[in-house]
Amino acid sequence: MNLPLLIFLFVLFIVIIVSYSIKGVDFVAISLFCMFLGATITGIQQGIGIENFILDVEWEAILIILSMSIITKIAQDSNILEYVAVKLFKISKGDRRIFLYLLCTITTILAAVISDVVVVLILAPVVVRLCHFLKIRAGTYLLGMTICINIGSIITPFSSGENIIISTAFKLDTFYFVQYYWIFSFLLLFLTIFLIDRFLLSKEPNIDEQTKNFVLELVDAKVMIKNKKMFYFNSFAIILTIVLFIILPVLYLTAIIAALILVLVNRSYTKKPMGELLKDIEWEIIFFFISLYIIIGSLLRAGFTDIFTIIPFELLDPILIAFILLILVSLISGFVANTPTALIFIPILQTLINTFDFPSVPLLFAFIVAINLGGNLIPQGAAADLMTLKVAQDNGVENLGYKRLLKTGATFAIIHILSAMGFLFILLLFP
Repeated sequence: MNLPLLIFLFVLFIVIIVSYSIKGVDFVAISLFCMFLGATITGIQQGIGIENFILDVEWEAILIILSMSIITKIAQDSNILEYVAVKLFKISKGDRRIFLYLLCTITTILAAVISDVVVVLILAPVVVRLCHFLKIRAGTYLLGMTICINIGSIITPFSSGENIIISTAFKLDTFYFVQYYWIFSFLLLFLTIFLIDRFLLSKEPNIDEQTKNFVLELVDAKVMIKNKKMFYFNSFAIILTIVLFIILPVLYLTAIIAALILVLVNRSYTKKPMGELLKDIEWEIIFFFISLYIIIGSLLRAGFTDIFTIIPFELLDPILIAFILLILVSLISGFVANTPTALIFIPILQTLINTFDFPSVPLLFAFIVAINLGGNLIPQGAAADLMTLKVAQDNGVENLGYKRLLKTGATFAIIHILSAMGFLFILLLFP
């Protein structure tokens, strides 16, 4: 273990996290500077070249994130999500309870496939407009959406950047998530919707019957479709991609092929070549991830895992370790960005599983659930929460401010974590 190098790299890691958390700071430039500085010092100390650091990056995870960003952009341009929101309202026939259940369920499912921020960015304004037409307040529906979105993040291995990174590191496929996460996710979803309905929506005034009938006649989901042929093709292609994610074990290859096919087929409609679509990708996040990978790789070379090999974990009960992990990561992810949290804990889990032979299923369950659900503890812990708050503020939604989002989000985060503890106990009893 090279303690001075380890401390130096930890300082760089903290600088990257802090830069990402502060609004208005050029976190990409700071992350890249810290990455090059850390890699240079590590390379000189250990006599290794750039090729070693390139191999530290999980390129499969980067390719999945890049491909899913392209697929999300095409879905966004096709107005698929707007169509879904209006269609849900029509199906509910204006019944606010049915609409809440449908909205939260579809939001959760969409967040399992598409970036949570994009889901909020597209669906939230549509919900606000519908509520404006109905002369009701949109806050409770937006709260339901943003709380349930984090549940969607634990349904698939490709739902979020941190899930992609974790799944790539531990070779987890979609079937693994179906096997160990779906029962918990959907039970938690319906418990959440029930509680929102019982304690929040029930206190809202009823929709005026005449206004409801007028809006039902006025809104038309088909108006959202600009080109029927491409709309139905893209919808089918995205559904097929999800199916292939479940069937095929190589996620990155499926994502790349699906993204490229969608780009080529949509070329004649959108007039956008691949180069133009790439301009819309959030490259700052890609480079941020790469920086973190290389810093973590440098930490491992400096002896980061040696810290944990000298701790007598074998004397601790696996049940206790899993519960500590669930609580600790939940708290950390509520205050620190999820991706750095995931990357710093991955080598710790690998040490527990590979060196101390702890069962992987409960540890990974605690880790993935905590890192996704802990974000609701405070609005700053989840990008989707902040985006929902911004949409509410921009549209003058009177019953959703920071205070209500903080109070409600934290309450549900605690409920979710307690529920996860109960399900984790079942996993430990019946491995």
